[in-house]
Amino acid sequence: MRRKIWVALAATVVAAVAVASVAIAAETQVNTYSVTGKMTGGNGATKKKPKPVAVNFDYQVGEEHGLRPSVVTKYSILFGGLQVNNTAFKGCNPKLLTDSGPGPSACPKASIMGSGKVRNSTGKSSDPTDQNNPAFLCNLKLTAVNSTQKNHFLLYLLGVKGDPDINQRCALPINQAIDAKFVKHGSKGTSLDFNVPDILLHPAGPGVVDNAVTQVQSSIKKLTTKKHGKTVGFFESTSCKTKQTIKVTFTQEAGNKKGTASTTYKCTK
Repeated sequence: MRRKIWVALAATVVAAVAVASVAIAAETQVNTYSVTGKMTGGNGATKKKPKPVAVNFDYQVGEEHGLRPSVVTKYSILFGGLQVNNTAFKGCNPKLLTDSGPGPSACPKASIMGSGKVRNSTGKSSDPTDQNNPAFLCNLKLTAVNSTQKNHFLLYLLGVKGDPDINQRCALPINQAIDAKFVKHGSKGTSLDFNVPDILLHPAGPGVVDNAVTQVQSSIKKLTTKKHGKTVGFFESTSCKTKQTIKVTFTQEAGNKKGTASTTYKCTK
């Protein structure tokens, strides 16, 4: 049903868009990336004595010539000196966060890890100058949810037309979770990797509408629980004596091109 509504909206903007024209338009877009972020509470942490932390990060996607950015299909967010204990905490069944599911309200309260927002630039695939098209624009509310699956994390996106939260506007309701995965990188830390579903990239179908993320802001709370009689954090710093790094790798749909952005921050108590 949702796809049918998008297709109807798309018909008011353009007729069929040729694949060749999409490829030509995509070549004109040169994405730019930046990221800011920090972890709070990890100062002095070591592998033997990890410390629970809160995590905040904000990444932005722009375009070198002021055009709508090319859509990004895959993200890898590497948190330096970080480890995750997701199986020690309550999780939510991913089936509750599908298009037809009830959403985070049906998940255990303790499985809600944090929140944020996603801003998008949306327009006709054939025209990269078409930005923030009111027929398609959809900014989203983000809820970070722990999964019942080991090393999995759910990024639940909600868009409701007229919702005053985060000055949000959306062409139609969105109720979609991205299934992300924590990947260990030895002493370097842990990354959160995920692919964006096609329904979010091209809500009216490939070659018709592009929905390009321009900003994601997220805040994960400092949470602790008991595991085998020991207090552990959901996110724990294992190496933070002075500074640490957050690095994001972006993979574009056009040409499968990759770009990176990183930031360093001072460790805090």
